[in-house]
Amino acid sequence: MKLILSFQISMPDELPLTIADDEYLYRGITELNWDYENNRPSSATFKDSKGVSVDRDNYREEKDCIDFLLSKISFFGICKIQTQKVKELNAIARYLPEENNIYHSEIHDSEEKIQLKGSKPKKIRDASEVVFLK
Repeated sequence: MKLILSFQISMPDELPLTIADDEYLYRGITELNWDYENNRPSSATFKDSKGVSVDRDNYREEKDCIDFLLSKISFFGICKIQTQKVKELNAIARYLPEENNIYHSEIHDSEEKIQLKGSKPKKIRDASEVVFLK
């Protein structure tokens, strides 16, 4: 007799439209964007012309946030930064849910500009904390 186990990560039907200042934003890190010399993500982790894709925590346990991200893509690492810190660094966090990811959000340069400019990617990288590494 074979026993097949499967599980599904459940998601709420909807979240508040505003990301709270004390929520964390989780960003997957590819191996290409890992700075081995300094043992940290490169600032390229936070550079994307389409917006820096992140998952908001919505007060989930950190392990649940990590597991959810890894269920989508096998990231080399995952880092997190608090929404308040993003604001202090003059960037914004926008809640932009997707059909298959209610937690999906993005970090943008401003209300008018999507891609982070100048030293913002480096400053956000420096303020982030690596919470998972292969």
